[in-house]
Amino acid sequence: MPLIWTSISFTAGIITAGAFALSENFWLAAGLFFVLLMILLRRPFISNIPILKTISSAHYYFFILPAIFFFGAWWFQLRQPNIDAFHIAFYNDRDYELLVTGTLTEPPDLRDTYSNLKLNVEAVDSGSGDMPAWGTVLVRTSALADYEYGQRVRVRGSLKTPPENEEFSYREYLAQQGIHSYTSSMELTILPGNGGDFFFRQVYKLKARLLENTYRLYHDPEASLLAGILLGVDTGLSRKLQDAFKNTGTAHIIAISGFNIALIAGIFFSIFKNLLGEKPGAAAAILGIFLYTLLVGTDAAVVRAAIMGSLSLLARQLGRRSHGLNALAVVAFIMALFNPLVIWDVGFQLSFFATLGLVLYAEPFSNFTNNLFSRLFKQDTSVFTRMVNEYFVLTIAAQLTTLPIMAYHFKRISLISFVANPFILPVQPAVMVLGGSAVFASLVSFPLGQIIAWFAWPFAAFTIRIVEFFDRIPHGSIFLGDSSLWLAAGFYILLFAVTFGRDEIRKRFNALAAPMRDIALTTTLAFLFACAIMIWHASATTGDGQLHITFLEAGSADAVLIQTPEGRNMLINGGGSVSKLSDELGRRLPFFSRKLDWLIIASTQDEQLAALPRVVERYPPENILWSGNVQASFPAQALDKYFSEQKLPLSRAEVGQKLWMGDQAWVEVQAVGARGSVLLVKYKNFQAMLPIGLSEGMLEAFEYGNAIDKVDVLLLADAGYAPSNPPDLIENLNPQLTVLSVAAGDPNGLPSQEVLDALDGYSLLRTDRSGWITIITDGEAMRVQTEHGQQ
Repeated sequence: MPLIWTSISFTAGIITAGAFALSENFWLAAGLFFVLLMILLRRPFISNIPILKTISSAHYYFFILPAIFFFGAWWFQLRQPNIDAFHIAFYNDRDYELLVTGTLTEPPDLRDTYSNLKLNVEAVDSGSGDMPAWGTVLVRTSALADYEYGQRVRVRGSLKTPPENEEFSYREYLAQQGIHSYTSSMELTILPGNGGDFFFRQVYKLKARLLENTYRLYHDPEASLLAGILLGVDTGLSRKLQDAFKNTGTAHIIAISGFNIALIAGIFFSIFKNLLGEKPGAAAAILGIFLYTLLVGTDAAVVRAAIMGSLSLLARQLGRRSHGLNALAVVAFIMALFNPLVIWDVGFQLSFFATLGLVLYAEPFSNFTNNLFSRLFKQDTSVFTRMVNEYFVLTIAAQLTTLPIMAYHFKRISLISFVANPFILPVQPAVMVLGGSAVFASLVSFPLGQIIAWFAWPFAAFTIRIVEFFDRIPHGSIFLGDSSLWLAAGFYILLFAVTFGRDEIRKRFNALAAPMRDIALTTTLAFLFACAIMIWHASATTGDGQLHITFLEAGSADAVLIQTPEGRNMLINGGGSVSKLSDELGRRLPFFSRKLDWLIIASTQDEQLAALPRVVERYPPENILWSGNVQASFPAQALDKYFSEQKLPLSRAEVGQKLWMGDQAWVEVQAVGARGSVLLVKYKNFQAMLPIGLSEGMLEAFEYGNAIDKVDVLLLADAGYAPSNPPDLIENLNPQLTVLSVAAGDPNGLPSQEVLDALDGYSLLRTDRSGWITIITDGEAMRVQTEHGQQ
């Protein structure tokens, strides 16, 4: 197995060079020594010398493999950057600011509260004019800033060395991408000219349009799930949902992996084979895989899967069997050759060892279940056995070889994953095929894409609900704490000793195609399932004759969703997290409508609106009621600009103004000031006061609540800040329930202890402890539901 041993030797050399920082000349000289020794010992006059005769008869592996080992170490050392005055990392951790000029090498990586930009440096100015420099800087800037691939920009700020600690080394993580400097500067200037490549500019434009259409076609969290599965953009998922996927061992679903690439390769080959013939079709399919890889991002796991998929297609056309171990060895060698640091990439490690597990154990494990079921049942169980093998046995095979990596890097092992994966894997082809078809079809005809999306949505929704269900099962994950690297190495040594000590690995199981009746039955059931889920969701999110007020978890800000008895939807502010707000709206808005009837800006402070500029593009409002100073924050300015560009109807809030919601329900503006407004929600005999934009002088304007009379629900202002919530206000309003929207461990120490003391004897629910809080009322009585189950 020369390819396997070559790859192992080269990789071992890279790892050794990473552990021992020796000169590149040393490694090169050692490699050349073994090459020359092999050549000399093969010469006749050398082989006739008695002392060297035994050595010369040795297999050439004993010379070439050590040579490859040392060449791998030399290659690693050669690829390390030389940090001199011309490398941007030379200026890290200085006490002065710099002007760094360069070109953006990728589109912005948008997160909840910030954006990451990769800047390919051209010049640096430390005060004496531009000097030529090279390297890449990670620039962290505002989440609302609008930048594009290829733009030339100038950044002002101080450069820092990426941090590292006992839990995680951000320095090593960025070094794998060739980044050795970062800055959190917010001062960027766009320069004339464009340094990007035309081809990549078109690829990124296509990706941006596909991503935009994904959020237009689907609600969150399904939209963000499909963005991750189809386009490799998984940053839209809320932190809670991401943790659910990790805890259940299903995080591989939301990342482009071998499963996705294999499915894409099969689709491309089937299409192009019929259009162009088998060999040209295979070539076109390989080209399609290459373009898809560029589209979704060339991280280690994607590249590995793309190369293996292409090698499989190539081997098929050459009439040779694609040997899994050889193909995997070639992939590892090629990727280490292009970037030696990929060996330390956790995504590459997981992808590599999961594939290794499938190569080594898929066939023997499947054969075991085949023999077991054939002995237990006399009737034909081929369909059931195939399902068990594909969705349970193969999961065990892949997870067997990734357990040590999960334990070492993530300090936990998911036990529930063995149950969760068989539930969600069967629907993933439908998620990819239907979801991808909808998004690409929408480029040609958006209505056509929307129709396909309606049938794709149930499968994505099913995936999320199953993951959330299993995440709620206690003790589904075992937290191990710190694990020794030697323990992981020992596990692999023992596992492979048992594996390769057997006589031979049996041939891969070639499952026969299922009978057409099974396909027809499966298609019919899937269609009925999709229709049932759509009808259920549509009926669950339409008006039910009651008023729903949901206080979403928005940290120490406010995000309130009001759903009227007739099914209208009104959002008040949004908080700071894009993924959280988008996720919550997607779960609550009607399936066939993604628009908000009203968006009320009740406060223009930064933390109150930071999430809205991006969310309103996904859930556009039909009407806007605005209160507060537009210039108070950058998000407020961005929203005002967007509303103006989209020509959305906007009205300024005035005292006494009422927004009718139908059936004796309305929202009334009680006070207006520079910071925003105070709102009163009224439905028959029910009242809820929302002092979200409480400004100076407002308390006096409505006589500390005496002008309003009693309320059923009171939202505490400013996350429980004492001057905004005086005891007189609480006593005069005398609420049945007080709601506090505050972040866990608020950095400002909120809520104030004086406010908590004033609430003694009143019912209090907090979003940092209860999650979202929903008030449901028919106008006469009310009931309360919370995310964590209190009622």
